[in-house]
Amino acid sequence: MAGTTDDAVDDPTDAAAMDESTVDAHIDALIEEGVLAHDESTDEITTTEDFEHRRHVYLDTYLDVDEAEFHESVAEAFGLGSADAAAERVEDLGISRGEFATYLALSAHLDGYGVDERSQMAGIVVEVGPESPVPEALDELDDATWAAFVADHDRAVVTVWKRRCDPCEAMKAEIDDVLAALPDDAAVAGLDGERCPEFCRENEVNAAPAVAVFEDGGLLAAETGRQRPEPLGERVAELYGAD
Repeated sequence: MAGTTDDAVDDPTDAAAMDESTVDAHIDALIEEGVLAHDESTDEITTTEDFEHRRHVYLDTYLDVDEAEFHESVAEAFGLGSADAAAERVEDLGISRGEFATYLALSAHLDGYGVDERSQMAGIVVEVGPESPVPEALDELDDATWAAFVADHDRAVVTVWKRRCDPCEAMKAEIDDVLAALPDDAAVAGLDGERCPEFCRENEVNAAPAVAVFEDGGLLAAETGRQRPEPLGERVAELYGAD
């Protein structure tokens, strides 16, 4: 991993402290390096597919390691003196495993940039993310918000989507009919399965599209694969015990 004691930084993921010119310079560099893409017709900036493939290798590695191994990895990557020091830094700064995985993916992707630069770039990339596969008709959740959404509604349906997924696209084409088929008293939202590994792991969702049905904060069932509107509505009603 990158980093030595001399490379240690105060905040390895802080993008908020950068001035506008620094942010713009980093974005230009990330576009040139193939990490970000700029759609000139919409002025939208997203991460590239190539970088997302690389990032998910690190996400798959670090989301499931225990705390001791995570802190040791942070200490090594950022040149901290010990795992205990890394644990304090992680707690003080609220460094997530997703942010750390992004930093490592950038370190593997980029050459010629120092720890400070890669750290700042990681903060930008985390904020940008890839183009969302979630239909516009749905409010979008993520790993930081789905639990509150489920807890705030007696009945909740969370749909899971993925890029480059033909069954997802087919189901999205019927999204209005899907929403009409679901119970009126169920709150419905969507999330990007590739960017929400914690949701997928906790709710045993291993494919997309998927529909996770919750009641009183608990998961009743997660149905994977393309769902036709009418059968899906009947299945959800059955789960909720409708007559």
